[in-house]
Amino acid sequence: MMSLSPIETRVPCDGLEYPVLQAGADGPLVLCLHGFPDNYEGYRGIATELAAAGYQVVCPLLPGYAPANQRRDGGVHDALYVRDALIKLIETLLAERGQTRCFLVGHDWGSVIACLIAQKRPDLFVSLCAMSVPYGMSWRKIALRCPVYMLHAWYILFFQFKGLADAIIRRKGFRFLAWMLKFWSPKLESLAQMQRSVIATFSQPGVLAAALDYYRTSMFALTPKAFHIRALFNKTIEVPTLALRGELDVTMPSAVWEVVSPQAYPKGITLEVYQGAGHFIQYEQGPAIAQRLLQWFSQHPA
Repeated sequence: MMSLSPIETRVPCDGLEYPVLQAGADGPLVLCLHGFPDNYEGYRGIATELAAAGYQVVCPLLPGYAPANQRRDGGVHDALYVRDALIKLIETLLAERGQTRCFLVGHDWGSVIACLIAQKRPDLFVSLCAMSVPYGMSWRKIALRCPVYMLHAWYILFFQFKGLADAIIRRKGFRFLAWMLKFWSPKLESLAQMQRSVIATFSQPGVLAAALDYYRTSMFALTPKAFHIRALFNKTIEVPTLALRGELDVTMPSAVWEVVSPQAYPKGITLEVYQGAGHFIQYEQGPAIAQRLLQWFSQHPA
């Protein structure tokens, strides 16, 4: 029996152990995926409210974000590996609960991976909620209609400089990450607490390298696998989708969302904007998002 208040525990899966934040004793499963630079703490308040409403909530650390769930074969944590590893975790969680489908929620890289998971295995999900980073967007259209995005994406290019970027990020107790959090969500009241939590996560062995793998093997990389990953963003998601973003999010300006193709969502997509919010909307407007998720779940019952 899970507690209504979130607890931290571990879930073994495929030879790894996933640190997770979980809440709820019974009811349909809700899986929440965090992004970069982050961990599952942003879902703590949301998990409490969802559990009180009768849902079981599980928020794992993404593969690589803890020594216990890092690859054992020496490979990198690219988006396809992460997608398939989390599909195995989801199958494990569903089997333990005697369920066949769950609700999927993702933010930032968690949104990207959630979309890739839903694209490959729509049979596992009742619905999808993608926060702060869209899917079904053409990089060519972005370059043509929103060239300024390349300025917003400067950090992705910076991350490609392996060794140099790692060293700069680690300097002075990961001050770079603390700055990123403040820059991306300048109005966040609990910023100092989030900074401490995120830095504690990234101070663990292997976490920074694994987290940067996501960027180095997917975005600007020129490898065949990277081209394949980017091509997946032109596929379709056969799951009803709710997309949420912050009005003041400097990482994804509104013009980027305008090139998202509705054709990528045959089951429908609903896009909503949270006024006054930055990138980390689950921290900034957690209670409102929890209520919106409950409404969304009721409209798409398990």
